Amino acid sequence: MATPALEPPPPSNKRFQNAEVIVFSLLCLVLTIVSPLYMSPRTAWLLVAASMLLFLLFLGRWISGRALGIFVNERNLMSLSRFQMVCWTVLLLSAFFVIAVERLHVLKSNPAALPLNIVMDWRIWALMGISATSLVGSPLLLNSKGTQVPDEKTIDKAAKALNEPAAAIQNNSQGKLYSNPAITDAAITDMFQGDEVGDTAYVDVSKVQMFYFTVIAIMAYAYALYWAMSNVYAQERFTMPSPSDALVALLGISHAAYLTSKATQH
Repeated sequence: MATPALEPPPPSNKRFQNAEVIVFSLLCLVLTIVSPLYMSPRTAWLLVAASMLLFLLFLGRWISGRALGIFVNERNLMSLSRFQMVCWTVLLLSAFFVIAVERLHVLKSNPAALPLNIVMDWRIWALMGISATSLVGSPLLLNSKGTQVPDEKTIDKAAKALNEPAAAIQNNSQGKLYSNPAITDAAITDMFQGDEVGDTAYVDVSKVQMFYFTVIAIMAYAYALYWAMSNVYAQERFTMPSPSDALVALLGISHAAYLTSKATQH
């Protein structure tokens, strides 16, 4: 009996995907470098920030299959700490890069404007440190809950509230932590829900508070930074706007409440 011929495997589009990644990455890189050379600092900063954000969205699409994949954590949930870390990173790094390139571009006409003579107050580093602490500290605080078994009544209650099968919730959960079965199930509302099976159907007020504080702080600082860029190379030293002590304290308290909520048994 003759052995039937095996059908050839379907053609792989990995090569085209890699080419797409390379082409788009080069376009974002070129836009990031060229914008400060031929545009005003304010316009260049907006374009560079948009380019960085767009690249992160495409990076999430290439790796996880969806544009907002950069915000999805290991439990297939949208993460608020990831969101704030991305926002502060794009805001500060794009501004620092544009200011440095703009000062480098006029170095011949203004030798005193050294490109890297950019002062960043300790409060700016405190904002980045607070965000980094939440991003790193959240999994550490939730680690112990991943080894605990949720109560059956809690699972049944969550199943009724979420309109999901209790067996699916139990199979997908990581200990007491609620998890989605796939990345595609992650939603924006995950950033405002509880982490455990018992409170995932309810709004986590500490997350809502941190979201408000983060968005308002980023908008206020971006506004101050936008107007400060009017004299990027007029002085020997450029000083980035310094957040107030009150703003740093508010964000610190909000993040402390956020991390305490994660450590608390619900």
